[in-house]
Amino acid sequence: MKLQIDNTRRDFLRKLIAGTSAMGLAPLMGSLQSCTTTGADSGSVLKIPQRAFGATGESVSIYSLGAQATVEQVGMKEQAIAIVNKCIDMGINYIDTSAWYGQDGISSEGDHLRGTSERHVGEVMKTRRSEVFLATKTHDRSYDGAMRHLESSLKNLQTDVIDLWQIHNIKPGQDEDIEYIFSDEGCMKALIQAQEEGVVRFLGISGHADPDPMKELVDRYPFDAVLMALNAADKHHNPYIEKLLPTAVEKNMGIIGMKIPARDRIFSHGGIISMKEAMSYTMSLPISTIIVGIDKIAELEENVQIASEFEPLTADEMLAIEDKVKPHYEHLMFYKGLSDWPEEWSGNNV
Repeated sequence: MKLQIDNTRRDFLRKLIAGTSAMGLAPLMGSLQSCTTTGADSGSVLKIPQRAFGATGESVSIYSLGAQATVEQVGMKEQAIAIVNKCIDMGINYIDTSAWYGQDGISSEGDHLRGTSERHVGEVMKTRRSEVFLATKTHDRSYDGAMRHLESSLKNLQTDVIDLWQIHNIKPGQDEDIEYIFSDEGCMKALIQAQEEGVVRFLGISGHADPDPMKELVDRYPFDAVLMALNAADKHHNPYIEKLLPTAVEKNMGIIGMKIPARDRIFSHGGIISMKEAMSYTMSLPISTIIVGIDKIAELEENVQIASEFEPLTADEMLAIEDKVKPHYEHLMFYKGLSDWPEEWSGNNV
């Protein structure tokens, strides 16, 4: 029985990678292009692959910055700015942030701490905006609340245009009122209005808890992009890779993978899998980019090295990685409610 399951899974992965017409999938999105950068070793030259971002006409680095970890931390402005600048210097051109990223409370300057990540990114955007495809999110489901977030995001990011604005963290079906999202009072009205007014270029959604309501949303509206949890443990419970990814590829959406190292949990138990295995698994899927949070420059340099040397895995190699994480899948998929959330949100955390 296990052999039959493995063969079925192997065939699925082969078709997903190849984008066969049998599954209605487009080929791996865009030919791999490269952005040249200098490695940590000054004598080395790295080339970060780029892929097409769906049907937007944009190309993004296959490995990108998730602006949590150090970038969202209060009191870490200098370190955050250094990380964002280093990312751009090393050829990363996609930055993901959110109106939510930060922490509860008000700063001594009167700022909501939930905008800390955006403000830190904005310190770099005021001089390097043209070098970056900039994505942020609103977690408010109302029109008024989303518009308030848009206003604060533009101010925090020190820009007059956001490349991708997303509805943040689509919840499991019973907790998400999709009809309200699309109502006259809902946030979808704000997204569409912002795009029509040219303040936002592209629209998307994000989520990590349940693929089903996200699929309902992308079936209902032609979003440009989708950010979903796609790590090597995904297939073992309510999988995005099976329930949402094929639809997103068929619709030629920009696809962003997150939760790659599962808030550093892949390094527990003596090392469930390596960062190279984790990144290579998801980058071998038909996605545009992966986002990873960075705690320090050394992590960034290591990850850029992995991305620059990336070669797509075979179906057998992906299956082997899935098998390695299987005994720990509940631990790795805390974001689907299978285990407790980590107390410390730091390091490679997206």
